[in-house]
Amino acid sequence: MSHSPITRRHAVAALAGGLVAGCADNGAQPGNGKAEPLQLDLDDPIDLSYARQKVVGSVANEEIHSFLRFHFYGQVPGEKARPLFSMNNYIVDRWEPVERGTYRLRHWEVGYYCAFDTDEPIESWLNPYTEEEIEVFRFVLGPIDREYSPEAVLAPGLAPNPLASHVMGPRFYVATEAISQVPNLFQPDEWPKRSSGKMANWVSLQTLSALMEDVLNPELNSAPSNIHLQNFVSWGSWMQMSGRPGGTMARAYGTEVDGFEALPQNVYDGFRKYTPEIFETATWDTTRFDEFDYFKLMQERRAKGEV
Repeated sequence: MSHSPITRRHAVAALAGGLVAGCADNGAQPGNGKAEPLQLDLDDPIDLSYARQKVVGSVANEEIHSFLRFHFYGQVPGEKARPLFSMNNYIVDRWEPVERGTYRLRHWEVGYYCAFDTDEPIESWLNPYTEEEIEVFRFVLGPIDREYSPEAVLAPGLAPNPLASHVMGPRFYVATEAISQVPNLFQPDEWPKRSSGKMANWVSLQTLSALMEDVLNPELNSAPSNIHLQNFVSWGSWMQMSGRPGGTMARAYGTEVDGFEALPQNVYDGFRKYTPEIFETATWDTTRFDEFDYFKLMQERRAKGEV
């Protein structure tokens, strides 16, 4: 890791006091001309946690909203990858500083599927592998609570563990990985059409980056970041892949946004219609996960003899 663009930190104690207030304090006062850049040492765990936090979220008590576009591809061993569909994805993250270098997060996330490489919402999807018309199920997740500290990310289930961070040119890059294998809710002997196998696999790789100038700016609690995500996961149960080997590979790209009003009107309308929950995070307290929701729905339909 190259640290040459970053000066030695002014003092950890000064940083710590600033974190509790919501921003690092290096003696510069907002509004009195241009503030002096923070002096951070990325070899120091507290400074590194602070720098990462400004890219990943915020060092203050505030909400950060993000918008991403996903493109999904089907990958079957021995076959050429196939474009499947896209998704508009919206995230609301509520951050709270806890102590020096430690931050608490409450996370909500939704997505509605679209025809591949478009913003056109789809309510059904023609599975190219089975040639069946499939009912599409929306992506809804949250609230999920996590705690980010210099040592680790504490989270229920899948945690985005940090990899080495790097300064490249004018930007600071924060990379994470989340890898999981859990028993599949839809076991193949009971749900042969909807199961992807006895175990469900998930590999999620995310990279966020922001201008180092913004990371070092004491007047910014959050450094506006660009986001890239790539994952490979077992087939979604709603896709009804009947145990076919393989899974979906997704790539996503996006950025922090200044709230829902920053979205294009047609995208905003899509979230209002298909995932209205994301507008109600103030009262959305019951944890939801699309796979659990779909499993419950299928159990209800099976009880009625519908599946």
